[in-house]
Amino acid sequence: MTKNTNASPYMLTTPIYYVNAKPHLGHAYTTIMGDFLKKLALIEGKRVLFVTGTDEHGEKIVQKATAEGKTPKELVDEVSSEFRSAWEKLALDVDVFYRTTQPDHYKMVQNALQFLKDKGDIYFAEYEGKYCVGCERFRTDSEWNEEGLCPDHQTPPDLRKEPNYFFKMGSYQKELIKHYESNLEAIEPSQYRQEVLSFLKQPLEDLNISRPKTRLTWGIELPFDKDYVTYVWFDALLNYLGAIGYEGGDFAAQREFKNEFWAESHHLIGKDILKTHAIYWPTMLMGLEVPVFKKLHVGGFWMNKGLKMSKSLGNVVDPIKVSEHFGVDFFRYFLLREMSFGSDANFTWEAFIARCNSELANGLGNLASRVLKLSQKNFEMKIPSASGLNDQDKALVSAMKALPAKMAQEFEQCRYHIGIGHFNEAVAECDRYINDNKPWVLAKDPEQKDRLASVLRTAMEALHVFSIVSYPLTPEASLKLQEALGQSGEIVGALFRVDTGLDATRSLTEVPQLFPRLELPDLE
Repeated sequence: MTKNTNASPYMLTTPIYYVNAKPHLGHAYTTIMGDFLKKLALIEGKRVLFVTGTDEHGEKIVQKATAEGKTPKELVDEVSSEFRSAWEKLALDVDVFYRTTQPDHYKMVQNALQFLKDKGDIYFAEYEGKYCVGCERFRTDSEWNEEGLCPDHQTPPDLRKEPNYFFKMGSYQKELIKHYESNLEAIEPSQYRQEVLSFLKQPLEDLNISRPKTRLTWGIELPFDKDYVTYVWFDALLNYLGAIGYEGGDFAAQREFKNEFWAESHHLIGKDILKTHAIYWPTMLMGLEVPVFKKLHVGGFWMNKGLKMSKSLGNVVDPIKVSEHFGVDFFRYFLLREMSFGSDANFTWEAFIARCNSELANGLGNLASRVLKLSQKNFEMKIPSASGLNDQDKALVSAMKALPAKMAQEFEQCRYHIGIGHFNEAVAECDRYINDNKPWVLAKDPEQKDRLASVLRTAMEALHVFSIVSYPLTPEASLKLQEALGQSGEIVGALFRVDTGLDATRSLTEVPQLFPRLELPDLE
């Protein structure tokens, strides 16, 4: 969280979500994480492009549409709109919502395929292998579990033998290994980089990038063979470039292409799609002669009491219903705080209520109410002037100014829950300061007016810092607190105001209830 006078570009992407199901907790978490990182970059003064969207081709779409008596187009239009609506209801600040059925995506994918075909990176051959419909790809023998099932979908393989087009993915294996060995932060958390390097110790097969129209027509037609459509993963991964104006083909020749963002591109994904993003995607970029993305951020799964969420178990958490009932800030805070990024985490109502009450309602919410009400009552809605600070006052001010850097040190290592923990520790430190100095007692003694002013001004300076660093965490409450302090204004680069402190020429406004206490919901 250091000042950036150049307003450097920063690009964040989520996976484009497959539209064979409605938005669930995992989708919400990844997209909220993207919004969190965007807001973090904004208060640092960066220019941010946040991209999400929907993946709308493939065999599973056809199966789902048929089962519901719809055309594939009707299904994808319906579910894609549900994703867009979900992110609006969660107040997520998305810059580009990308769909793989939009016309410019078709053209871009075909241009990219033709470029690879012309340079000799695509060839035609017959292939026989074990196919997983759920994954929409052939799996190698080592990728099935001991029972011979897909570990992700618990389904047996579909043995298929058919001629298809292949991308020479294996020819880029050495280059990919060199890339990951020389870029230690290319995949975070680091255990996933080691997992990818371990996989790359085995020979890398070429990638089947087509499907014959005899069994699938819902896809992008190959530009060089009208009897085939593009493999859904090859089509989908190109969205990251399409979202910033790439037209396919010669990267260097596209002058209007927004490659200043691509140089700082960060992909947020779940661990279940690590292979496609860490192996398929960079080799595709190498073939297209496009620089490899800056970094992969790999998240874990959300569980419910140790079990993977499923409708059959009745343990599914609807992110929209939770946020509508409790508010967006509580919901996003819990997800960001509870999960150790990269590992699996549990969502339980008991944990949700306990954490939100102890760390928000009893934490920043209670502190802000105490300080602001005392200030308004004793200083007529004005920000008090400190006539002099003692050592305890100075120590708190110093600790608060150091907080952004302390949090940033953890955020940069993807230890978001620890960085948020530092925020809570700082709130608790300020709360102890208030308890030690007892401003409600000082207010009863006219001779202590100056000391009361110093205590409340010091505490309000801390609240000012909290109002800024909490913006990525709880944006609605953050803006309310800034308004209550009379400090609302441009949020871009707001972190720089930590050093300048409160603008004491402004007046306080009414004290908001930032975080009301929550109660366990009636799950019926």
